Amino acid sequence: MIGAFLLALLAASPPAEPGPRRFAIAVGTNQGIGSDAPLRYAERDARSVLSVLGEAGGVRPEDSLLLLGATADELRARLARFGERLQEQARPGDQLFVYVSSHAEAEALHLSGTRLPIREVVHFVEQAPVGVALLVVDSCQSGRAARIKGLKPLPDIRMSVEQPQIAGRIIITASAADESAQESDALAGSIFTHHLVAALRGAADLTGDGRITLAEAYAYSYARTIESSLLSHAGVQHPHFRFDLQGQGELILTSPATASSLLTLAIPEPGDWTVTTSSGEPFLGLVRKGEGVATLALPAGSYLLTTRKERSALTARVEVPPAGRIEVTRDQLVPSGLVFHPIKGSASGRWMLHLGPALGRPLVSTFGPMVGANTQLQYAWASDALNVVTAALGLKHGRHEQMQLLQNDFELRLGVGRLMRDPEGLQLQLSAELGGFLARQWEPGTGNASFGFQPYTGAAGALWVPITGPLRLTFLGNAGPAWVRTLSGHHLVWTYGGSVGMGLVQ
Repeated sequence: MIGAFLLALLAASPPAEPGPRRFAIAVGTNQGIGSDAPLRYAERDARSVLSVLGEAGGVRPEDSLLLLGATADELRARLARFGERLQEQARPGDQLFVYVSSHAEAEALHLSGTRLPIREVVHFVEQAPVGVALLVVDSCQSGRAARIKGLKPLPDIRMSVEQPQIAGRIIITASAADESAQESDALAGSIFTHHLVAALRGAADLTGDGRITLAEAYAYSYARTIESSLLSHAGVQHPHFRFDLQGQGELILTSPATASSLLTLAIPEPGDWTVTTSSGEPFLGLVRKGEGVATLALPAGSYLLTTRKERSALTARVEVPPAGRIEVTRDQLVPSGLVFHPIKGSASGRWMLHLGPALGRPLVSTFGPMVGANTQLQYAWASDALNVVTAALGLKHGRHEQMQLLQNDFELRLGVGRLMRDPEGLQLQLSAELGGFLARQWEPGTGNASFGFQPYTGAAGALWVPITGPLRLTFLGNAGPAWVRTLSGHHLVWTYGGSVGMGLVQ
């Protein structure tokens, strides 16, 4: 599903010695091969990774390469040229960062209609004339890329390497060998890369020293990726880490405190934050802040910060300067109400089923209330417009107030509309409907019976309240005119109904 990312990273140097030169390559390709559905964020993710390495990782523009939409032959050629440059300019203590995002299978990247064996990119990283190279692969089944001779699986992440003795190779994959890597519309990127970029921008700085170590970045990305994919239809995504390093000390990936543009959250309480641009586009869709003050390296610009407190949202609009720091305190946060958002999810969508008793207004006013049962099946998908279709079936029974006359109404209503949800998991549905009622009237004493069909059009609404897991408490209602035939002719009659019951969401 998502791409392969290759990285090579960086370490802090003693004050008396010049630091390592850092090189970076970021490759993003949205288009795969054959039946691969185009990715939405692979190329954007490549830009994001290279951006944070330039702002907080010490990678100079002349030492970086951004390649978007490349074929296998184009990537081979660019890697070959970059390798020649490394042979000419790199020193043994320098570091390399290579990132590729694309569709993939177990052994190959899918690049704009072509295949490139993952092993070719791994070989490039292995043979690079640098001290440390970090490879990150964010793609389906990317865990196979970590199966390289000499690399050991990470038993835990408490590892460190010290300059200038640091040397070796590191591979981080976004998923296991048999797992799918996933994109998220809410995060506007792949799940793993989003959290990796947030970590490198400062979200993973647990010690508050303004630097992000390899251990901090991996621990943050690993935990957040599992958390973000826990309820995903594609399954839980487990990043993997393998390495072959020698040395002692800390391997520093980025130093957000040295970036030219900084945002400081001077709020001691932990919590989840979102950072969006002034146009509403997610920049950091989810940042988990721990205890104490947190500083993030962000490009200069206008941002909206949002966090949650009890039943309300807290927001602040800030302007990050081109050079300097903006500080956000608790006093700057403005309460705002929770809002409903369109549901997002995989292209496969979701099924929703309601069952419950129903009550309705009779089509003929001389009958009493119609009582019965209702079931509604609906299918929802990710869309910024109409995103749900519904089919409702009902059976209601009523009795004439004076005559010995009974009536059953069989109803079928088909609808299309909009399904929205708020951060608490509440789901609100509004739709337009067409359908009809098949009415059967009969006299128990004589056995005389008659049938009639009344067309119907109207509007419907539903509220789905989470209970536990896939179970919901459901409230459904509908109203609209029906074309009813009586002894005196045809009439438009307003009818309405409602149902309260249980729902199941898959």
